[in-house]
Amino acid sequence: MRRPAELSRRTLVAGAALLAAVGWPRAGAAQGVVTIVVPTPPGGPIDRVARMAAQGMAKALGPVVVDNKPGAAGKIGVQAALRAPRDGHTLIAVSPSITSVNPVLDKAAGYDPMKDFAPLGIVAWNSGVLAVRAELPVRDMAGLIAYAKARPDALTYASFGVGTSLHLQSEELLHTLGITARHVPYKGEAQALNALVAGEVDMMVYVTSPIVPFVQTGRVKALAATTSHRWAALPGVPSFAETGIAALRGYEYRSWVGLVMPAGTPAAARQRVQLALAEAMATPEVRTALEAQGFEPATPDPDAMHSTMASEMARNRRVVAATGITLE
Repeated sequence: MRRPAELSRRTLVAGAALLAAVGWPRAGAAQGVVTIVVPTPPGGPIDRVARMAAQGMAKALGPVVVDNKPGAAGKIGVQAALRAPRDGHTLIAVSPSITSVNPVLDKAAGYDPMKDFAPLGIVAWNSGVLAVRAELPVRDMAGLIAYAKARPDALTYASFGVGTSLHLQSEELLHTLGITARHVPYKGEAQALNALVAGEVDMMVYVTSPIVPFVQTGRVKALAATTSHRWAALPGVPSFAETGIAALRGYEYRSWVGLVMPAGTPAAARQRVQLALAEAMATPEVRTALEAQGFEPATPDPDAMHSTMASEMARNRRVVAATGITLE
């Protein structure tokens, strides 16, 4: 397996060679402004990552602006970006909700990520924990499972909304553990987390860096990191693999933010942006900024992102088949 630094160098060298061959200029000011369409409101994970990437890419491309076009679970922004000229000046910031949930659940999504997106790469991974309200009388995952099995459908869990990635992931985990809980949808991560802290819901099965201070002050309890390794932000919380629960030995979930371009963008234009992104993600400034907000910086790889999107779509189709989730 190639290390991130090696992969980054290979990307830069290959990109520079192609740019030299086609004679595409490195500076972007004369080529027009590059826009990253963010199909979510300002302040969320996709928006924060997109802005940090934009700042880093501007060194090679010239002006890179972020254009928030929220609404309809991301469909408004994605569809607007796909209508833009495919000249290399439009990018889309995406997450699993955009690439592998909407297309599986929503027949009116209006796009097919495997056909309509040209991946540039995953920019940052987002890890988290399963957390419960402070007063819930459980101390670990075994206790949560026992509590839920003794009280079928008594537990409640928060998500960002019906048909979101967190809704599907929550139902997948519950199904994996053989327990049930009632879904309580909210309008966003902040609202769902506030409900958990206030004790309005019993748990969130995946919540990211905003939860850290609440765990540290005892206002919520983190039972497990949702991956096979401990989360650096809360190193005292065991990973799923360490819980002793057989069903969790090979189970994990974490989210990510990446960048794509509309399919059909000329190869030279796409490579120019790909090189700028690789350069940005190799700089300490961008990586440090991402880490400061709880993200794990990635080395952008279009092929790896394509594979991730495909595998997550297949995973979500299995979840929908097993749980019967619909948008109605």
